[in-house]
Amino acid sequence: MSNCDEQLFSWEQQPGESAKAFEAFTAYRDMGADRSTRKVAQKLTKSDSVIRKWSSTYNWVERARAYDRDLDRQAHEQAVHNVQQMNDRHIQMAMQLQEKASAALENLAAANLTPRMILDFITKATELERMCRLYEAGMDWDNQQKDGNSEVEIIIESNGRE
Repeated sequence: MSNCDEQLFSWEQQPGESAKAFEAFTAYRDMGADRSTRKVAQKLTKSDSVIRKWSSTYNWVERARAYDRDLDRQAHEQAVHNVQQMNDRHIQMAMQLQEKASAALENLAAANLTPRMILDFITKATELERMCRLYEAGMDWDNQQKDGNSEVEIIIESNGRE
């Protein structure tokens, strides 16, 4: 690929932009939210008028804005990537724990369980089932809990016989 085919980002040195003007732009670009042509002039010991002319001629404000947007995009992509990696790790750990718990459950003798253990197992198992079934139905488990709608009312009709 020749140099003519390469994409030139607006925050890179532009055609016709001297090395000195580009150096001034990079100082401006890298100042972040507090950037100003006056600060660049002070930092590089150049006259305000020269810096303002370069800023106007080479569109510093928009170039710096594009640079900031690109940094934000890169940071967002990295954050999404990190969350995906975290989710992958958590899924792997959860699957390993499920396998171990399932194997332990098969070997668990009911006679060895205290009433408290039985209650805890039933509570967790029904909570897990409810969460999975709500998810399967497209309902939000968290909102069900926050709204207090996590309880199920059971009505048994007697069909007239008592």
